Amino acid sequence: MPFEFIDNNTTIDRAARKRIRSRAATGKNANKTLIRPSKTTLLKNTTAAPFQAPTSLRKSHDSSVHVAVEITPPVDGGLQFPVRVRPESRYLVREALFFFTNVRHNPQLDGALVTPDNMRSLWVQFFFKDEAYFHCSVATSILCSKNQVNETAQGMRHIAHTYRLVQERLYGKEATSDMTIAILVIMSQYERLQGQYERGFIHVQGLYRMVQLRGGIVKLSRECWGIAQKLLRADLEYALQLGSKTLFGADGIEALREMGFPYVGCGEHIDPGDGSELDSYLKQSLRTDLWAAFADMRRLGVMLNDADAGHRQKLDGIDFHCSIIILGYRLLQINPLDETQATTMGDLENVIHLSLLAFLVTFLTGLDHRILDKPLLSRRLRFAINKLSTSTDAGHEGRLVHCVLMWSLCIGAAATFKYSEDEWLNPATQTAMQTLGLYVWEDTQQALAGFPWVIALHDRAAIALSSTQTLLRFSSSTDQLF
Repeated sequence: MPFEFIDNNTTIDRAARKRIRSRAATGKNANKTLIRPSKTTLLKNTTAAPFQAPTSLRKSHDSSVHVAVEITPPVDGGLQFPVRVRPESRYLVREALFFFTNVRHNPQLDGALVTPDNMRSLWVQFFFKDEAYFHCSVATSILCSKNQVNETAQGMRHIAHTYRLVQERLYGKEATSDMTIAILVIMSQYERLQGQYERGFIHVQGLYRMVQLRGGIVKLSRECWGIAQKLLRADLEYALQLGSKTLFGADGIEALREMGFPYVGCGEHIDPGDGSELDSYLKQSLRTDLWAAFADMRRLGVMLNDADAGHRQKLDGIDFHCSIIILGYRLLQINPLDETQATTMGDLENVIHLSLLAFLVTFLTGLDHRILDKPLLSRRLRFAINKLSTSTDAGHEGRLVHCVLMWSLCIGAAATFKYSEDEWLNPATQTAMQTLGLYVWEDTQQALAGFPWVIALHDRAAIALSSTQTLLRFSSSTDQLF
């Protein structure tokens, strides 16, 4: 057969391809018709035989014993759950597992916090141990992922199983066990994500009674600090939403302090401040416990900024989380959000206190990494800002108060204020900026330097708010020309 060479460096056109195929067809099978058996017939006539272990692996001394091992697919993808998972639900269960092993803090803080190994977490281990906890976790994951209608129906079935199993457990020996407390914590989160705060608060009240039967929150924190931490977080979240005092109060602060988390104290040591005019004014104007909370939250913000910039080691995520809970308990111990339970404070103290709560809220993202609406905090902060702005006089102290107002407006925009509030938010911000002579973001940034602030978390909302005022001023000046 003569050779014919094809130049691969040139374009191989259709004619060249045809010659290649014709040359290939002149081999040993030329002019022959190949008859291949039907694959369907082949599969019907083939019987699957079980896999036999090699002779070298057979442990029996009796050569007549036939050892056969049948290979079957792993149950539920190789993971053993406390219940049998139907094939159509396996992907939802896997999603739930990945969901609970995901990062829990705000992703914008990745540069400042060390991410814990959530796969080793007690809360993930419970997923494989208890049926009620498993069902509630899957239902919560489905709720957060906002899946299709059929998946939502599956979530309802899972939560129904949870209620049935918990009801049975509460009448047995496990009524106050660690597992039962953990299940009720997850159930409270499920109701909170649905916006059912009154119903979810019943779970938190039940948790309080169970912990009291266990000897109190301090004793529980010594026995299982992981459960105690999540329980106190749930108590704080519901208190912020409903305006009530935290159920565990001072005992909760003591329990968190005994866990030994290093980033903030409990208000015993009063920060002298940095000697600036703002610090001197605030230290003189605020009650002692409120000034201590302000200074501690500012210090925590500085630590986060330094870690994010690479100027210090990243903060431990679990220690940081507990520090936030301690600060929240301290602030609600000073005053709850419900005005009927609150003590009287001055206008400046009221704005500082509510703004610190808004600062705290930006760290308390839900399981889906969103900041849940806090309508009570938003309403109270708005009224407090308006009241302080109308009672502020001109002069040097008036300028410091407007700095406080500017910080409150920016923190509120990052935490609680919505676009629907622009009708009052923009004029209030514009007044504060004009009084302070702020025209670009860099000027605003300098005015906020002495306040609790995390660049990665709060800059975006503040830049948008201040830039809007610049655009509005430009638009107003342009309209006057015509």
